[in-house]
Amino acid sequence: MSALQILAITRFAYPGLGGFRVAHDSVEARQAHLWAPARMAARLRTLEHVCLHTLARQTDPDFRVIILTGDALPDPWRSRLLEIAGAVPQAEVVFHPPMNPRHAAEEVVNARIDPDGPPVMQFRQDDDDGVGLRFVERCRALFTDIRPFWERHGRVAVDFNRGYMLHLTPDGPRVEEAARTHLGVAQALFLKPRVRRTAVHFPHHRLGLLMPSVTIPDAPMWLRGVDGTNDSQMEGALERLAPATPEQRADLEARFGLDLAKIAQSF
Repeated sequence: MSALQILAITRFAYPGLGGFRVAHDSVEARQAHLWAPARMAARLRTLEHVCLHTLARQTDPDFRVIILTGDALPDPWRSRLLEIAGAVPQAEVVFHPPMNPRHAAEEVVNARIDPDGPPVMQFRQDDDDGVGLRFVERCRALFTDIRPFWERHGRVAVDFNRGYMLHLTPDGPRVEEAARTHLGVAQALFLKPRVRRTAVHFPHHRLGLLMPSVTIPDAPMWLRGVDGTNDSQMEGALERLAPATPEQRADLEARFGLDLAKIAQSF
């Protein structure tokens, strides 16, 4: 297996300006939007039961999880965030002043990378997204195959393009099985350790134009949260979802490790 510095980057209600389709005129306006009680309750649920749950149960646990949020995040959200992250050994919550999200990621991520160390693998994961339990393990193994591209170009990506659109409800998950290339979830970037740009800097939908990319279509590897408030504004996505079948529920539990009973109780 390849020696890698592996970092997962999750932005949780980080009130930086720029880099989002839904714009605000001030940090205060963005905080009011992101930290609204109903939104925070929903996002803390998906962070705990989808995003961090799928990371905590990875078959390859040798990686770090950076959770970036605002330095002014108030209670009860701050305490709840620390409580949830405390259950994940690899996780570190970083309370950071508001700035352009890409600049914030550059500061936070590069402070945790050894520039003289082995190659870097980074992947971004929104607080309502998840990955298959073998994601890190498979990416590490795949890097051995694609390392010549990395040596030549200085960067290369692996993109798993199958998964589930997912919406959590008190009555159980609503899903749509889908194939999406460069969706941004279950997508790993391999970079030189002295490269300052991070996984946040590269627009996921343009990744195929920015570096060599290998698409892996063999099995579902991502969960993409859909609740009608997504910044990516996926038109019609929520309406297409349907209650998960028994087979789909079993796949969510086995492949992604979701505890559907516990999720239902969280409502």
